[in-house]
Order: sequence, then structure tokens, then C-alpha cells
Amino acid sequence: MFHRPSYLSNVEKKAVISRFWKKDPSLWAKDPEIQKQITDRLGWLDVIPKMREAQGEIESFAQDVKQRGIKRIVLLGMGGSSLCPLVLSQVFGSKEGFPILKVLDTTDPDEVENVAKSGDWNSTLFLVASKSGTTVEPNALFNYFWPLIENEVSDPGSHFVAITDSGTSLEKLGNDRGFLKIFLSPSDIGGRYSALSYFGLVPAALLGVDIDRLLQRAEEMVTKCGPDMPLDKNPGCMLGEFLGEFGVQSRDKLTILADPPIKSFGLWLEQLVAESTGKETRGIVPIIGETTGIPGFYGGERIFVYLRIKETPGEDSLEGFMSELREADFPVYELWLEDLYDLGAQFFLWEMATALASHFFDVNPFDEPDVRRSKEKTGAILDVYRAEGKMPIKFWVDPNSQMHFRASEMLAASMKSLPRALRDIFHVLPTWGYLAFLPYLPYDPEIEAIIGEMRYFVREKKGCATTMGYGPRYLHSTGQIYKGGPSSAAFLIFTRKRAKDYPVIPDFGVSLWHIQFAQAIGDFEALSDARFRAIHVHLPADYRLGLRNFSKVLSRSARIK
Repeated sequence: MFHRPSYLSNVEKKAVISRFWKKDPSLWAKDPEIQKQITDRLGWLDVIPKMREAQGEIESFAQDVKQRGIKRIVLLGMGGSSLCPLVLSQVFGSKEGFPILKVLDTTDPDEVENVAKSGDWNSTLFLVASKSGTTVEPNALFNYFWPLIENEVSDPGSHFVAITDSGTSLEKLGNDRGFLKIFLSPSDIGGRYSALSYFGLVPAALLGVDIDRLLQRAEEMVTKCGPDMPLDKNPGCMLGEFLGEFGVQSRDKLTILADPPIKSFGLWLEQLVAESTGKETRGIVPIIGETTGIPGFYGGERIFVYLRIKETPGEDSLEGFMSELREADFPVYELWLEDLYDLGAQFFLWEMATALASHFFDVNPFDEPDVRRSKEKTGAILDVYRAEGKMPIKFWVDPNSQMHFRASEMLAASMKSLPRALRDIFHVLPTWGYLAFLPYLPYDPEIEAIIGEMRYFVREKKGCATTMGYGPRYLHSTGQIYKGGPSSAAFLIFTRKRAKDYPVIPDFGVSLWHIQFAQAIGDFEALSDARFRAIHVHLPADYRLGLRNFSKVLSRSARIK
């Protein structure tokens, strides 16, 4: 049974908040073994005092890196270890005199090659961030870059820093290779709740962000959210209740809007909400990156959160749009930020609110059971390739568009027409569902623009929500809710043919292109096994042209009854 916050008395709500601050794992699970696992993931509730103790060390390290003449930091990470630094780099940028930060959270070979070809190795520092130390993407990236550095500098280890848990293979690697520094994060914090730990604060300090100020804002929010605060003045309680109350009433599409200076915050928020709540066919589906439209285009399952910053010019405000949504009876929740440093407060606020919403959904917010399926399938596909020298996959060729594709079992295996497969998706997809666009392609503004046009068309035509996430980044972000959350979803996965041969990564036996392609295949198969409607489109090497051609096929198919 779901807990329904609207039915809870104030006494009951206060009891929930009290249990929350006492780190009572029974808020999220009854099984003793699962409760023990949850207890080992609640360190984010009191991580700030620990980071205060480490603040001097972090700041001193950032100054040493600056004085050493480092001009570029390249962060190798995925999911919880990369999204907070990505947000900070896009929101704050680099303070004058401090290095730029490039977050590399992909296995796309062209994206990685661009990093390898730009910048000077002598003034580059790599930050390898992985809680477990076993995540395939940062490990493959490390193995790619290490020989390049080793060939160019006399002391390659001094160009690498690790952030990880104690006792991991990454800690051992750092010691064996003579890394410049190894930061050991508290092991009782899961990746997506690690923004206010070393994983977020070390990259922040390297950018020149004032981490004292960032932590101060977080501390102020912790106080406001404390167990003794009145319920109607407790931000964590109010936001958690908003998400939980509407979520259990099937208003499960959380549309996140933000003023331009903090727009990228949605990338971190998307992972936190999706991976925490998306279990057992329920959860909150975060929608970011959509263009705004008239309220009539939105389905009744929508709720909206608007993050506003007081220094934003009036012409960039979405205040008028919010008024239209309220007039149309959509639930709207506004959050005001004094300035950019209020992100410190927002990190904690959303962690608390998401954990509380997960209680109302009756799910464990600290695991990700469905993420493993894609990882296991990816590993099996790569094993076949290593043994046989070819990928275990065959595409159909659409007779009209000549596009290569394949469809999941739910779209009828005999169907060899891409327009028919797309029509099947459109005819079955309900207005309260959503369609996900998942490109395993380089991070390319033109790709986002083309997919943005398709997202607008789908919303206008079907009235349903859309999401977009680059692969493999989304596997560590929204991948959990795609397979474990609400079942009213369909998926379009895009890969591309190799434009050239890419180098084999040492100790992996395959190139980055093969890893990325296998990840796409693995997730497609996981979605198909879970009985979702999914189409995998294999674009030509000129992926921009191929995606534009697909857009035309999609438009024509959706209009045919």
C-alpha cells in the first residue's frame, strides 16, 4: 500500500520527520537485511561537518594545483560522481586564474578523442571519480588516457587524482601509479547523494568556487529542515510532501523548469529523482529540457517545479507561464534562490525531499536494482565480440527510408517497416505516458536541437511527455526509472556506424566505440525483455543527417492513422 501524505495528520508527519533524522531505515523497508543496507547509505545526512573538517585540505589542494600551472581538469566519472561537477562547471564556470573543468562522462570515441587532441598534457590534471572503483566508463577512460600521458611526461602519476571509497580498486590503482592525491569519501554515502562530499567539493574548489560559502548555504538549509521546525516552514518536508502526494495520485511527471543561470541543475536533479524513486513500476519521471507550450498541450499527470534566481533579468523569467499553468489547475511549486551559491542549499533540500517522497512511494531510494540488467547484457555482448570478432546483432533495413533499425518484441518481430513500428508506438502510447529519445552520440548542440524539435512534435501530437538523455550517461541517471518505474513508456535508441577504426583500449580488448555500441545494445535488450516498446535506429556515420532523416520518418508516421 502507498502512504498518502494528504491523509497524514500533522502528528503523523512529525513522526516521519523525527524518524528521518534518527536515520530510521524502516521508513523505506521492512526487511532487516535491506534496512542494514539503507543504514549504510545515510551518511549524507551528516556529511557537512565532516567536509568542514576537510575544507582546509580541499582548499589547499586547489591552490597547489593552480600554482602548479594546471590549466585544464578532465574529470573521468559517471552518474553521481560526474553530474554535480558538471552542474558546477556550467553554473559557476572557472574563476579567473583557475583551470577549466571538462567533465568526460561518456564512452563516445569522438568526444573522448576531442579531449585528447585539445590542451597540453603538461598543464592537464585528470580527476578519476568513482565510488566503487569498478565503474566501466571511468576505468576505460583511465586506460585510454594513461598511455598518452605516460608517453609525454616523466611523472604521469602526478597528473592524476582519485576520489573514491576506502579499499576500492581505484584507491589501490592510485597508490600503485603514484597519483598526486587520493581523496577517500565516506563510504556510507551513495553516488547520487554525494554532491556535498568530496565528489562535489573537490571539483568545485578546483574551479575556484568558494566552498565555504557553498557549505554555509547547505548548513542553513539543514537547520531549516530540522526535526524541530514547524511542518509549514520546513522546506524539505513541504517539497517531499508535494512530490509524494501528487506522485501517488499518478501525477508522476515532474517537469523541472529553471532560470537560465541554473538551468543545468536539472541534470543532477534528474538523476537523483529518477534513480531514487523509480522502482516496482512506480516513481517520479523527471522531465527536463522541454520547451514550454500552452497548458492545453500538457497531460493531467504533470506537476511543475520552477527554480528561480533573484538576480535573473525579468525578461528571462517564466513567471507568466507559471501563472498560466496555475490557471489551468496544474500543481506548481516555486523555489527561490538568492544567488548561485544557494545551489548548496538546493543539493541538500532535494536529497531530503526525494528520500521523503520515496517513503510515500514505499520504495528504497538508495538502491538501483534495474541498472544491473543493462550492465550484465553489455558485458555479455562484449564477451561475444572478443570471442567471435563481431557484434551479435542484425538490423532490418526499412525498404523506403533505407534506415537500419530493429524493434523490440512488443512491436511484433515480423514488422520490418520503420514507419509501421513507429505508428505502433504512437497508437499505443497513452497521453499519460512518455517517449524517451536516447542518442549514443557525441554531445552535440545540433543533435539536441533536432531531438528538441521531435520532442515538441510528439508533445503537440500526442499530448504526452518526452525525455532525452545521452547514452551511456542516462544509464547511470534515468536508466533505473526507464526499466523500474511507470510502465507507460516507449524508447528510441540511436547509434551510428563507425566513421573509422578506433584504437583498442589496453586491458579491455575493444575500442570505446565497441563499448558504447554494446551499451546501447544491452539497454535495448533489457528494455525489450521488460516488455517495453523500443526501437533501435542505427544511423549512418553522418549521424546529423541520419537523425534529420529519421525526424522526417517520425513526423510522417505519427500523422498516419
